[in-house]
Amino acid sequence: MRKTCNIIIIILLTLTAYSCENVFHNDELDFMWRLDSVEFIDGVDFDGNPCTVATKEGLWLSFARDLVKVDDRNSYTSAIGILTDNGKQVSFDFSMYEEPEWPGTDTLLKSMGINTRLSTFSITMLDNKKLILTGDKTILRLTKW
Repeated sequence: MRKTCNIIIIILLTLTAYSCENVFHNDELDFMWRLDSVEFIDGVDFDGNPCTVATKEGLWLSFARDLVKVDDRNSYTSAIGILTDNGKQVSFDFSMYEEPEWPGTDTLLKSMGINTRLSTFSITMLDNKKLILTGDKTILRLTKW
C-alpha cells in the first residue's frame, strides 16, 4: 500500500513539474480583456469618417499562450487568431478566415480597432489591470476582466 502511494505521489509531482513548463510566457497578458475605447491616430475611422475616440461595449480580447480571440458579445461573433508576443509587441494573425466562409470577420476586427487580418501592436502599457496597445492607425485601451 505504501509503495502504491509513493508511486502515485511521484506521478503527480512529475505531472505538476511538466505542467509548470507549459504555462503562458507573459502571465500579465494572459486572460480576458474588455475593450474600453479605440483611439484613431489620424482622426478618422476605418471608413473615413471623422472620429478621434470611439468608446466600446461588449467587445473582448482574450489571450492564451499562442492564441488571441476577439469577441463581440453584442452580435455573438468571434474570431480566433495566432498571437505572437515578444514582450514589447504583439502580432495578430487572423488570415485563416476567408470571407466567403466567415462573413463578418473583417467587420468584427475593424470594430475592435484592428484594421487588417495581420496586425502588429506595440505594448504601450501593461499591468494587472490595464493594457494599451498602439498600432499604426489605432490605440486600443483595455481593462482586465
